[in-house]
Amino acid sequence: MSTLRSYRLLLAWQARRLKGVLPLALVVQALLALGIVIGYPLLVPRIDRTTALFLATGAPTITLISMGLVLVPQMVAQARTEGTLDYMRSLPVPRLVYLVADLTVWLVVVLPGVLFAVVVGDVRFALGLHPSPLVVPAMLLVALTATAIGYAIASLLPAMLANLLTQVLVVFILMFSPLDFPPDRLPAWLAAIHRVLPIQAMGEVVRGTLAGGTVPLTAGPFLLLAAWCVASLAVTHRVMNRRA
Repeated sequence: MSTLRSYRLLLAWQARRLKGVLPLALVVQALLALGIVIGYPLLVPRIDRTTALFLATGAPTITLISMGLVLVPQMVAQARTEGTLDYMRSLPVPRLVYLVADLTVWLVVVLPGVLFAVVVGDVRFALGLHPSPLVVPAMLLVALTATAIGYAIASLLPAMLANLLTQVLVVFILMFSPLDFPPDRLPAWLAAIHRVLPIQAMGEVVRGTLAGGTVPLTAGPFLLLAAWCVASLAVTHRVMNRRA
């Protein structure tokens, strides 16, 4: 069986397997975006343009991250528990093809929620965003990195521990990550940690490409995300082959 045909078949199989979850995932993404754009401003007494920009761009970023770092590990952990993952690994197809097909499904799922979050944020704060041509590859890089990390978490940890870690990540992303507020508001030690973790870089990449040049954008965040993405995919691929 050719690699391309294997990819198409696995893609169709994964889409059918998750068809009951996908509509719910879209609803959750929409509610999350609305909660950030409409709910968070209630906590801020005065919203200037900088604050509005962080909130408007933080919503799609958190939507991307939460899908990859929360929902994906939970679904992969469930597949391991059910034995679905072991069955897929027993098929005569390369492990990497299965991984790419699964990642493709999640990337397609997350994109409508991201678009909704961008539109809602722009309308709510009347920012008049002018996305740069890099916005599409930037969004794809963030989504792929978050999903790859989530897949690595689910591949390395026992199912129960992976599910518990995703709940911790939800709190960390929403409350202690500089996505909806500038990083200078964090304690120095936590700000230093975020310079190594990919979460802050995800926010910078999305904000810089959505703001159309009004926010400085350097190659550093892109390189950091690429490193995390490649490392996570390598770890996942190695674990899948080891357990085959």
